[in-house]
Amino acid sequence: MWDAHDSGDVRGEVREVPQEATRTPLTAEEELRSRSVFATEIGAQLARQGWAVFPAHTPEERIRLFAVARIIEQRLGRRVEAVPEDICSMRFTVVSAGAAHEVGPAVGASGQLDD
Repeated sequence: MWDAHDSGDVRGEVREVPQEATRTPLTAEEELRSRSVFATEIGAQLARQGWAVFPAHTPEERIRLFAVARIIEQRLGRRVEAVPEDICSMRFTVVSAGAAHEVGPAVGASGQLDD
């Protein structure tokens, strides 16, 4: 929103009036459409090069992209991993069938494998 210092003179100095950051949530239909479009774009990149990076600036966007990974899995019939690459993007990779066994259990605090 812009304000000309309430002077009534639009030629005067113009300054930005601070506003609180607001988000407009997507409707259920918009959410489904956006996930479908993202899955198509990311899936195409995965098919071309085996990995993809997609922007995710907010927790909501990261949650959405985790759901997109599940959609891509259903389309490909293979496991797709989505992990944060940095503070503003997610990296998608197609996981090979043998990779699930290579990951193994989580490492405990002592550095030993948990049973």
